[in-house]
Amino acid sequence: MMSGRFYIDGKDAFTEYGIYVQEGGYNELVAFPPLKAVTSNDWQEEDGIEPDLSEPTLNTKEFSLKIVLSGMDYRWGGFIERLSDKAYHTFDFREIGRTYRLRLVSNPNTDLATLLGFITVKLADDFPLDGYTYKEPESTVPGSDYYELDGKPFSDYGVRVLEGTLNEIEKSPNVKTSLLRNINKLNGALYDGEKVTYKAKDVKINCLMQAASLTELWRNYNALLYDLVRPEQRLLYSDETGYEYPCHYKSCSVSEFYASDKIWLKLTVTVCFISFRLEDDEFVLA
Repeated sequence: MMSGRFYIDGKDAFTEYGIYVQEGGYNELVAFPPLKAVTSNDWQEEDGIEPDLSEPTLNTKEFSLKIVLSGMDYRWGGFIERLSDKAYHTFDFREIGRTYRLRLVSNPNTDLATLLGFITVKLADDFPLDGYTYKEPESTVPGSDYYELDGKPFSDYGVRVLEGTLNEIEKSPNVKTSLLRNINKLNGALYDGEKVTYKAKDVKINCLMQAASLTELWRNYNALLYDLVRPEQRLLYSDETGYEYPCHYKSCSVSEFYASDKIWLKLTVTVCFISFRLEDDEFVLA
């Protein structure tokens, strides 16, 4: 049955318009919104940056929702008409247990066929964590302290940190460019090579969030997002290196999402490593 999956302004989208969300079509919807640009000082003589994280705020998020058109009786035109009537509309995605207030940005793709068609609508979520009251995460996933956020294991959120994250942590940051003079009458260039300093670097944390129910999943999902954007810097601990790394949240993407049977969310959280120093060939907390 395709009915009862999601509702738009209280109307069943399949019954009213003959549409439903394509398999895998929720990935962009459920990705965390990005952080608004952080103001920072970038001192040439010091590694990393000095960011102002006194009031980090989430940005609006634009995303694509992939929709299947069933029956091709063109009832779906009423869906576009509804989204064009006033800016915001309530999307109640009951099959994944989430409700959003969204606005239409564009309709970048329409692919019509005899029995089934596909459209992509670009929507915007302007209200991240709107009305949210913090609840501590509660997970049925076995505990692990291999990775921690501000001293709290990622497993408290039902998250396992996946392979590839350590490589991201240990990769070398880019070098800051010192004073460089390129004089036309001289071969090459003159470079101030007294001291090498390093730029801040982005690190991708590959995560798999699992839960026994959608209620558990969304509780831990909201708690993780809230904790990531608390004021001041975050401390990411890796048991594999034995160090804590000062950082701040930047953005997120989702590659897999299953809302039934196995409930899981495979996401990549990008953080910015703020500062570190070179010691015994390892980049560690400054």
